Amino acid sequence: MTVGGPLAWADEIRAYLLGRPSKSAGVHAVRQARLEGAMTDAIRRWWVLEGKHYAALGGPLAPHFGRVRRLVEQLEATFNPRRRLSERPDGEVDWPMTLLRRGGGRDADYVVRGSAAGLDEAERAALAGWFAWIQSECAQHAQAFGLSFDGMDTRVGLAAPRPVERLRKWALITRRSRWPLLRGVVAESLRPYFEDEELDRIPLPSDPAKLFELLCLVRIARHFVPRPTAIRWLDVSSSSNTARFDHLTCRYQEPLERDRVLGTADYAGGLSEAVRAFGVRVPRFIDLVVDFDSPIGGFNGVIVEAKSGTQEYDATVAQLRTYRNARPRGSGERYLLWGIVRESEGPASPADAVRHVLDATPPNEDMWVFSSADDIPQVLDTILGAERVRRQAARAHAAAGL
Repeated sequence: MTVGGPLAWADEIRAYLLGRPSKSAGVHAVRQARLEGAMTDAIRRWWVLEGKHYAALGGPLAPHFGRVRRLVEQLEATFNPRRRLSERPDGEVDWPMTLLRRGGGRDADYVVRGSAAGLDEAERAALAGWFAWIQSECAQHAQAFGLSFDGMDTRVGLAAPRPVERLRKWALITRRSRWPLLRGVVAESLRPYFEDEELDRIPLPSDPAKLFELLCLVRIARHFVPRPTAIRWLDVSSSSNTARFDHLTCRYQEPLERDRVLGTADYAGGLSEAVRAFGVRVPRFIDLVVDFDSPIGGFNGVIVEAKSGTQEYDATVAQLRTYRNARPRGSGERYLLWGIVRESEGPASPADAVRHVLDATPPNEDMWVFSSADDIPQVLDTILGAERVRRQAARAHAAAGL
């Protein structure tokens, strides 16, 4: 049985994807336990640039970066010094400041108060500092994941991290501003860097079935990459539910083309036409896919159907068969087809069953395997361990000329 339920699953997912468990008990959000570390920085950068919705922009910051650049330029053009020096008292004179400048003498400029219509000095400094910093953050995020955003200057270098005190100062200035860009974008983008509750808003699925799928993804990914150092959060709008973990590409809820599904052997004959005529639903998404950059243990990746309820292994077979035939793949690629359930009444020793299937499966065919979520590490250890032994034996035979 998979230990715990959705609350425990959510904490395990957070502990891997964010580097620490949640401080809260909810399953709808990811909470930050500390504000330091490479993983925290990567998630926070994603949240500020792609995850967080800014009412002033009508969406995330990064896709509107070109618009933000134009707004910054327009706002900077309104700058009007609150005090200026003049040879004549041709405005409202700030006499205390004027007398201080003269120091008792008579030959000095007058300090004249300016209009308060545009940006003041503090706002201008905060805006300029923030824009230089956010450009660097955007460039770093884009470089890490091979992205490009409209209006982003690709020549911007990766600046050294700003002290939290500097960010806090900019936030204090801009959150009180009357300018929507400063108050609604600049100040809001700075919150996650010193307010840990901001990351409470990073979403996890509220549906236990979807959460269970993420749990399976984490347990598989953790076998190959024990601790990731950078991630673009699994999100439909920004990352198409795709995450990179070093040499793995993990896809969550990967879409399937309906015509490809209906073109498989499962829908041969008149069934495909009947499905079209009667509007019968067909599989639209693959629960999980893990693609390896290069084969691992003789496999190009893993395709998973996960069941979080009381279903047994048989409930996964039909969908895995469809996924196998409908998902495009390269010639000669070999996948591990894996049905994962919450609880299993399968063999007492999953490792023995896995070894039996591994020996019985030709090396050029996909391999089928079934397990509970708790047995994921054991299954992977067994398959990859056996493959290593097999490769070592083959090399020994080759060296011996057998």
